[in-house]
Amino acid sequence: MQTRLALLATTTLAALAIAAPAEAAGGWYATVTGGANWVDDNNTFLNPVALTTLTWLTEADTGFVIAGAVGMNFGHMMSGLRGEVELSWRQNNVDGLYSSNILGPTPFQSGTIDYDHETFAVLANIWWDIPVGGFSPYIGGGIGWADTSIDGAYTCTGGGACPVPAVVPFDFSDDGFAWQLGAGINFQISPNVKLGVGYRFFQGPEVVALAPNPPPTNPSAHDLDNDNHAAVVTLTFGM
Repeated sequence: MQTRLALLATTTLAALAIAAPAEAAGGWYATVTGGANWVDDNNTFLNPVALTTLTWLTEADTGFVIAGAVGMNFGHMMSGLRGEVELSWRQNNVDGLYSSNILGPTPFQSGTIDYDHETFAVLANIWWDIPVGGFSPYIGGGIGWADTSIDGAYTCTGGGACPVPAVVPFDFSDDGFAWQLGAGINFQISPNVKLGVGYRFFQGPEVVALAPNPPPTNPSAHDLDNDNHAAVVTLTFGM
């Protein structure tokens, strides 16, 4: 986590450093982004092997996304076209219910789930601006790499066979391909600064969550979807 935050902070500082000489640099710009993030719920019933099941019913709280990007305008190639490299970090708290069955139709154990869902991503984005007077609608997206982790615990509250202790911590993670689509509007607030509002849909790698009874007792595993929706505010320097 410290490494991810350091990379994000470095990009943000670079964005601010570029802001002043951006126009003289011939098209370079930098963007700082923040906003609210929502990750889709995971409601799954799995029965991979007879008499073994894992059920998740979860709901995510509203979280946040922060990002920094450095890019360049490519107006000489296509009017309004720009490309950038973006670092981002999303975080949501998720809670819900689970049941794990290894003996028959009655759940072997059941209880609550609580965990932090975090994704760090590096994306190459392409945006297309459409200037209209003092503001510029834009659309675009990007592809890249992301690392997602879920860090929390199962808390057994019933079912007849809770482990001792009843709280089973977990820390699952995975990395891989990620992509996003987005749109918004930028408003010129000074000769070298734009303020924007926008929407992002982001999909990162799925994380495999194992049952609280480790294999071979219960080999069930749950693939957590990683679909995110964000409402963001941006500051862009040097456009």
